[in-house]
Amino acid sequence: MTYSDKTIVNDNKYKDLAMLKFNEWAPLFERMQTDADLVNIIKKFKHIPDVNDNEIANSIYITLNDAAVFTWKVESALNTAIEQISVTSNYKRFDTAYVEAFLRAAFKSGDKLLSQKGCYPLNPFLDQQNFRRGREACKFYFHVEKGELIPDIMPWDTKYVTYGYDAKGLSWIAYKTLRTIDQIKAEYPEISGDILVKAQSYDIECLYIISRETSEFWVAGNSVKSLPNKLGYVPAIYRKVPMGSMLMDVNTVHLQGESGLFLLRDLLPEMNRLASIAQSLNLAEVDHALQREMPENMLSTAVETPTVDEVVSPGVVNNVVQGGGYKPMPIGELRQQAVMTQQIIQMRLDQAGLNQFQSVANPKTATEILQLVAEQGNVILPRLANRGLLKQDGAEMIIKQVIDLGESQVKLDGQTWDVSKLKGEYAIEWKFSFNNPQADAARQTLAVSQRGLIPDRDIRVNTLLREDWEKDEDQLRWEEAERISPLIKLNRTRLALGKAAENGEPGAELELMMVTIQMIPALKQAMEGLMTPTSPQIPEVKPSQPMLPLTQGGGSARLTTGGQLQNG
Repeated sequence: MTYSDKTIVNDNKYKDLAMLKFNEWAPLFERMQTDADLVNIIKKFKHIPDVNDNEIANSIYITLNDAAVFTWKVESALNTAIEQISVTSNYKRFDTAYVEAFLRAAFKSGDKLLSQKGCYPLNPFLDQQNFRRGREACKFYFHVEKGELIPDIMPWDTKYVTYGYDAKGLSWIAYKTLRTIDQIKAEYPEISGDILVKAQSYDIECLYIISRETSEFWVAGNSVKSLPNKLGYVPAIYRKVPMGSMLMDVNTVHLQGESGLFLLRDLLPEMNRLASIAQSLNLAEVDHALQREMPENMLSTAVETPTVDEVVSPGVVNNVVQGGGYKPMPIGELRQQAVMTQQIIQMRLDQAGLNQFQSVANPKTATEILQLVAEQGNVILPRLANRGLLKQDGAEMIIKQVIDLGESQVKLDGQTWDVSKLKGEYAIEWKFSFNNPQADAARQTLAVSQRGLIPDRDIRVNTLLREDWEKDEDQLRWEEAERISPLIKLNRTRLALGKAAENGEPGAELELMMVTIQMIPALKQAMEGLMTPTSPQIPEVKPSQPMLPLTQGGGSARLTTGGQLQNG
């Protein structure tokens, strides 16, 4: 925010709105906590719960790590995405590369500042938010201090964020945190000690609210700072993953912006229950209850029944009445219904994507690999797209804030940047791709099989997913010109030798002279029509055979390619 030295008088308008939202969104935050417990392998029960969640005595409850493994694999895949900033303009003279370089420096410096504050880098934090919470939020506030541009980029955990919209967009946003007394005093040394003493807590609830008019900080329900926001807008972005309900039904906030676990949320606890039943039966077999057979006339006068440990201890000889003794007590067993239930649940977990990130066993056909990539993309791409859209909005906000500073130059990331070069009409977008050698080999195999059936341009765009296919075509034509014309090849060789001679490479100057002398009669022959280009029927350079088998047994497969995403 742009602050003045005077603290403005505060009312409770935005605080009341924020607290009301926190209460209304309780089901959403409860859903987020459920997902977090699944990922963190929080053991909610000591014993197996029955249908009423009452724990069954003499049983054991097992919490499986399926959710944690799935989350780790998806978030790791998100973190490996190759990120590219793309700035485009209809004005050919506009230096889009300069804006791209500035934005790279801005986000790089923002990450450095986050590290200095003991926070996580932006991208991994956003990826975790998008997968585990189903939404993301971030504050962008670039300002100048002592001649340096401060890249204040602060991502927030959306489990503690509420906001409000109006016809103009985001009108306010609130972030709730728990802080120690020392942390609060370090950031706000002017705060009254009475407020902290009355809080009577090591972790004190703090509320940070940004509206179009003010920036407010509340501690334990008390307003400790309120300053005017001269930006005129809320310098923050909040985005939901477009998964879940988009209906306008009442009280469906907890169904919107779903996490990556929403298809598994209710099934995983049932797998825990099944595993717990099996393990409880295993333990019951190890420490099996026994029954003691006695004549009927002795049941009323039986001596004290020994414990199981006493009866089954190694080396013990038990005296039993004639016709009596000890036999295993009948207990329940896993029946066919339990096996069927496990299969039903496992099948649905697989359909929900739980096993889409298993390692690829060799050998695999091209279509199988690409199908696996496409299935993984169903989980990854909506969340990666959300990250890209937030950074796109944030980049536009950063540019606006830097221009509005009114400075001709700003210092950032060890460089001085000309603000005038950031002004203009252009679009900013984030593009993502994945470095996947197996998928690349599979696409190349499919591309070879499509030659002659599909135009090469379509193959480059839709099969190979080439990001700059037009540049590819230009380069291929450039290489083809050298194969067709010996004169062009001679000239390019001459130019390369000329650069080598300028760099002082031994022998390059003499070789340059030799090639130049050779070109003179070649040029004369070409002008007289005695030298014609090589026949264009020369075989094209292409793989002699597919790198992978296309399919198994010659069958066909319906294919949806994946692995690259562009936000626009």
